[in-house]
Amino acid sequence: MDIRNWIGLFVLGTINNLPYVIVTSAASTIADSFGKKNLIGLVFGANVALSAIVKTINGAFLLNVPYGARFIANAVLMLIGLFGVAYAPSFWFSLVCIVFVGASAAFGENVALGYLRLFPSKMVNAWSSGTGMAGVLGSLLYITFGCVVGAGGDNQDKLRHLIQYAFLLTSPAVALYLVSYFFIIKCPKTVPAVPQVQEEKEPMLGDSSTIQDEEEFPSVDVKESSFRRIFRCLKLVLWMALNLSAVYLFEYIAQGCAAKVRPKSEYNVGCPELYAGLSLCYQAGVFVSRSSVQMFQIRKVHILSILQFINMMLWLIDVHYKFLPVSILPSLMIYVGLLGGASYVNIFYLLLHDDKYPDKDRELCINITALFITFGIIGGTAVETLLFSTALKND
Repeated sequence: MDIRNWIGLFVLGTINNLPYVIVTSAASTIADSFGKKNLIGLVFGANVALSAIVKTINGAFLLNVPYGARFIANAVLMLIGLFGVAYAPSFWFSLVCIVFVGASAAFGENVALGYLRLFPSKMVNAWSSGTGMAGVLGSLLYITFGCVVGAGGDNQDKLRHLIQYAFLLTSPAVALYLVSYFFIIKCPKTVPAVPQVQEEKEPMLGDSSTIQDEEEFPSVDVKESSFRRIFRCLKLVLWMALNLSAVYLFEYIAQGCAAKVRPKSEYNVGCPELYAGLSLCYQAGVFVSRSSVQMFQIRKVHILSILQFINMMLWLIDVHYKFLPVSILPSLMIYVGLLGGASYVNIFYLLLHDDKYPDKDRELCINITALFITFGIIGGTAVETLLFSTALKND
C-alpha cells in the first residue's frame, strides 16, 4: 500500500507541476517568439497571476468539496492552458493561457497538500519529489525539443514550433494525472463523499455521534467563527509561511538573473542555450532536496532562508559585474535549487507531522502556508522586473 501510494503521489506531483515548469523553462523563447524579449518578466508574472486567488478559494470555500471533483477541475484548467499556449496567435493571448497553466499548478498543489493529511506525514516526500521531478523533466523536454527543432536562433517560426511541440506533447500526461488519483492511490482514511453542514449544539457527555462527527469533519469547529479560525491558524504557521515566502522570493530573483547573466556572444547559443541549461541545473537541485526528507529533516528552516538571500545577492552582483566564471554558474544554480527544495519539503513535513498543528486545522494550516509561496513568487517577479527595467537594464 505504501509503495503504491508513494508512486501515485509522485506521479501526481510530477504532472501537476510539469506545465508550469515548461512555461518557466520556455519563458525566454515564448517572449522571443513574439518579438517581446524585454517582456520576459510578464511570462513569469502570468504564471502566478491567479495563484493567490485559486489558493484562497480552495482554502476558504472548497475544503468540504470531494478531492476527486477538485482534481478533475484542475485537470481541465491544465488542458486549457496547454492547448491555449500551443496555439496562441499573439503574445497577449499566450499570457492569458499561461495564467491558466499557473492557476492549475497552484490549485493542484493546495488540493494535494491538503489531501496528504490523510496519509502518513512522510508521504509528503512522494509528492514533493514528484514536483521536483517535474522540474527536471520539464527542463529536459524543453531542451530536447529545442535541439530537435533547432531553436536558439532568432527565427520566430522555429521558436513557435518549439512551443507547440513542448505544450502539445505534454497534454496526454493530464490523463495519467487523473489515473494516478482515481486508480493508483488508495486513501488510508475515509473521506465523506458529500459535505454536510453541522448544526450548532452543545455536545452531550458520552454522545458518540458528536465524536463521530468530529472525526468525519475535522475542519469544522462549531464554537469558532471561520474568521477567528483562519486568524488563529495564520498565527500558528506565520513563521513557517514567512520563511517559505522569503525563500521563493530570493530564488526567483536568482533564476531571473540567469536570463541576463551573460550576453549571448559569450556562450554557445545552440543546443541548449545558457538560460535553459541553468534552469535545468536549478530543477535538478530542487528534485534532490525535495526528495530528502525521509533521510533527514531540517527544523531550523530560517537558515535556508538566510543562505538563499546570500545566493540572490551573489547572482545580482554578477549580473552587473560579470565576475563569476561561466563554468561555475551551473553549480551555483544547483545550490539555489537545493535550498529552495529543502525549505519546501521540510516546512510541509513539519506542518503534517508536528503536534503543534491540530489535526482538525492541519489542512487549513497547509493551505495558508502554501498561499505564501505565491506571495514570494509574485514578490520575486516584481523585484526582478523592476531591477531589470532600471538599475540592471543595460547589463
